[in-house]
Amino acid sequence: MDPKIIAAFGLLVVCCSSSSAMMMMGGGEETPDAGAGAGAGAGAEAGAEAGDDSSGGDAGVENEYIVADESHVSPLRAGHVETGPGASVEDCRKLAYDKDYAAFGFRKAMDSTGLGSCWAIVDGEDTAGKVVPVADHAVGCVTAGEDINAGCKTTKTNVLRARHYSGFTSHQDIACNNIASCRAAAIAAGANHFGWRETNGNGWVIKAPAISSTTPQLAVNHTIGCTDSTKTPPNC
Repeated sequence: MDPKIIAAFGLLVVCCSSSSAMMMMGGGEETPDAGAGAGAGAGAEAGAEAGDDSSGGDAGVENEYIVADESHVSPLRAGHVETGPGASVEDCRKLAYDKDYAAFGFRKAMDSTGLGSCWAIVDGEDTAGKVVPVADHAVGCVTAGEDINAGCKTTKTNVLRARHYSGFTSHQDIACNNIASCRAAAIAAGANHFGWRETNGNGWVIKAPAISSTTPQLAVNHTIGCTDSTKTPPNC
């Protein structure tokens, strides 16, 4: 065979082999698609790390503790209760949560022991629209996902502070002096709910009508709750 023809054929084989190898390595026209795929994957991973869920919502925000820094709540319709010293927002949140309040505050100014001070906001729901700038203070809800700017609703055992019932026609007094003892006394009385008069040191249960027919209303120094601590009055 003519040597020139053999040489040309060999060159064609080499070129085809090189082109195939480039395609297999991600070269040629495959490169843009591969790059787009890598970019989408990186974006999805970043979104997942930021808390995005597959439904397009932000799952992380739901579980975050929301704090209004350099802020206070004014006015405090039902007042506040000092809960003790604390070195951080987390300390003050825990103190209020443990004492069954829905909202807390932290004074950042430290004393000689290196501690600030904490308080609980009695009427957590009434904080909505009342957060104001105050230096060296922070306020928030004790429950993750709740924003004090919209009102704090949830306490440790789902009691409602600064609330009484309206719309009842008869009640029965019970002997108790705190949330736990009032809940126990109400259970002993066969009720599914209770009320605690904090200043009088006793409690009550509604006899008529059914508690679901009443409406919680403002009453300073009163607390109401269900005997089932997973429920919130009047839905006991």
